[in-house]
Amino acid sequence: MKLGRFNLLNLAIFFVLIGLLSAVFYYAERITTLHYISERINQNFFQLEQMIQQDLQEGRLENLQEILDQTGAIDNAISAISISFDGKTIAISSSRSLSGKAIVKEYAPLSEIMQRLAKEETLCYSSELKYFSGSVKKNAFLLIELNGEYIFERLNQIALFYGVALFLVLGIIAIGIMKVVNQWITQPLEQITLRAREKNPVAEGHFIEELLILDQTLCDSVHSMQKQQVRLKEALDELLYLDGILRTVADINQLLITANNVHELLVSACQRLAEHPGYGLCLIALKEEKALSIKAHSSDSTGYVYPKMKISLEDEREKENPMVRAIQEGTPIIIDHVETQKVSQEWCFIAERGPYGSVISLPLISSLDTLPLGVMTLCIKSSEGFKPKEIAMLEELAGDIGFAVHSFTQREELKYHLTTDANTNLPNRFSLAETLLRENIYTLGIINIDRFSEINEVYGIEIGDAVLSIYGEWLSSKILAFKKIQLYKLGSDEYVLVAVDCNDMDRFVTFLEELVDATQKELFLVDDIGINLTITVGVAHAHARGLEHAAVALKQAKRNRHSLEIFSSESKQEQENNIAWYKRIKEAIEEKRIVPYFQPIVDNSNGKIIKYEALIRLLEKEGHPVSPYLFLEVAKKTKLYPELTKIMIEQVASLFGGSSIPVSINLSIQDLTNPNLADYIEHLITANKMEKMIIFEILESEGIENYDAVIEFVDRFRSIGCHFAIDDFGSGYSNFDHLLKLSIDTLKIDGSLIKNLPHDRNAQIIVKHICDFAHEMGIGVVAEFVANEDIFNQVKAIGIDASQGYYFYEPSPNLIERGE
Repeated sequence: MKLGRFNLLNLAIFFVLIGLLSAVFYYAERITTLHYISERINQNFFQLEQMIQQDLQEGRLENLQEILDQTGAIDNAISAISISFDGKTIAISSSRSLSGKAIVKEYAPLSEIMQRLAKEETLCYSSELKYFSGSVKKNAFLLIELNGEYIFERLNQIALFYGVALFLVLGIIAIGIMKVVNQWITQPLEQITLRAREKNPVAEGHFIEELLILDQTLCDSVHSMQKQQVRLKEALDELLYLDGILRTVADINQLLITANNVHELLVSACQRLAEHPGYGLCLIALKEEKALSIKAHSSDSTGYVYPKMKISLEDEREKENPMVRAIQEGTPIIIDHVETQKVSQEWCFIAERGPYGSVISLPLISSLDTLPLGVMTLCIKSSEGFKPKEIAMLEELAGDIGFAVHSFTQREELKYHLTTDANTNLPNRFSLAETLLRENIYTLGIINIDRFSEINEVYGIEIGDAVLSIYGEWLSSKILAFKKIQLYKLGSDEYVLVAVDCNDMDRFVTFLEELVDATQKELFLVDDIGINLTITVGVAHAHARGLEHAAVALKQAKRNRHSLEIFSSESKQEQENNIAWYKRIKEAIEEKRIVPYFQPIVDNSNGKIIKYEALIRLLEKEGHPVSPYLFLEVAKKTKLYPELTKIMIEQVASLFGGSSIPVSINLSIQDLTNPNLADYIEHLITANKMEKMIIFEILESEGIENYDAVIEFVDRFRSIGCHFAIDDFGSGYSNFDHLLKLSIDTLKIDGSLIKNLPHDRNAQIIVKHICDFAHEMGIGVVAEFVANEDIFNQVKAIGIDASQGYYFYEPSPNLIERGE
């Protein structure tokens, strides 16, 4: 509400209040006047009563009419005064017409005149007079009838006069006050308001000091608000500008996540930065040796910048280049008013052609303790440079881009290391797996360098690695003419050739056979050392398990001593058979169907049992025993063999604990080199107090490569009283080193020699030689597979100490008494 209207409203309210006050005053004046009239009538009545009472007592009744006439004439408020002696008839009255008439009106007690007049209830009042006529006491009634028209008209005139007078006086005062307020307060306030609305900062003079202070304060406030408004607008503009930069930075940070490579990231980042209002040319360069190489840039109106542009870090002419300075100093380089600053020639050209007023170059640093990977440079039109918060955001963005570039580089390096063989730089097994998953039709061949371990042993690992690298290069050269053939490095001495989209197996096999011949003819030179190589190849066609099939074919080729083998259904059948046996062994272990069978060993001099050999058997669910020759090889390949050894040790220990007869158990090289198994065996045999009764048979048919681990096992258990034997001696390539290096108590000659003794002179000579050699070393000799009397006679004749075979006893789940 405006101040003028507010003043008029206040004036109206004031007049309403004056009216109410006048009405109240009117009512109060009316009451006062009535009170006055009542008091005057009471006083007149009192005097009249005195006069009438005296005349009545003195019997002067003729004076009563005169008294009544005088009283009625004196007071205009009295209409008629009458006297009644009986209270029923008016005897004397100032109004002659009433004399002699009966009293028909009701007269109220004179004492109630004030209350009844105020309520305008009645105008007739009476008062009882008592007097003596002689000695007789009599009563008379003084009746008064008031002039209501006179009383109330007069009353209203007086009250109205005072009410109106009061209203007029107060109204004039209110109007005067209103004019004064309007002149000295309202109008100045309206002027102050108008100036405040018009944002006029110039104050005026005022009569009232408080208004002067208010006006000056408001003017100062308006001036301050105008300044604040300017600052707020500048701050808003800056905020919107920085918000735009922040959104740009956020978009680029999103690119850090979604970009597939460094190039995509840098190109997208430059384009997005250049889209920000006020920004112009943006370029990102990465450090490559002693130069900066521009990897990405936004649209360049100058035509100076181009991809892969090189900027030397050592050229003196580039020392003022902000990009060079940023990467050398490791801090942002900001150049305002480029047109007046000392910068390199190319930047003068760019600034002039842009035109650009300011440049910032920020180093791309992946972390606090690393050197810059490159530099991000941004040009803007304004010559006033960059805002501090803007610089901070751009620095953070440069750090994020540096981190992303570093991450991408690391990822690429990791991918390279994961998918590339470090020695030959050929794609490795992971790359091969991706190719096999991607291609539907292919044929592959695994190439294995024969006896490569011997090259490492003879020439050393460095020469061996060099041979692998040179042979990889040689293979790569051989497949250059074949676009569909890809080369991979598989294992330590294996390569894989994959012929993609190849349905012609014969053609691929022919190529591999030629490769086998060419390898054998080639002399590979390493440090002036000529090394001849031969290879074995396993080939398989496309299949979900193609690589596995090729590996099986390679093993078949090795086993059959062929240079090349193609995977066949027989190979597949062997695999399926191995899987079936694995399941059977696993199930037998879980159902406790792995048991020992015992075969006695007898003294050849008297035929008595001197010890037992515990032989492992797998019982079918029906209870039929299965020979170990059918399942032990599978157990070794599938890592179930240590579990079988544990079961045998446990059952033998439970039966022979505290026994006085020795028992032997077969241990493979795999068992001897397993430290956890060794701990378990020692704990078990010592707990059952059978240290001196246990004999560990080492299979001679297994090649011993880690003599140190085997000797450590032998020495450990000999120290607690255990004995050792060499089993199957004479099978394959017999190695007398075993007898020299290992502390052996017994030598068991393999059945392949023993069974031929009756009819094979060579076998007799070999066995005799072995027996004599063992005896010379103090080692006992046992003949295995003594199946008949002829063999036994030959064994005794040669001088072998003991025999084991079906001629004496078959393996049995039960122990045979030594006397039997």
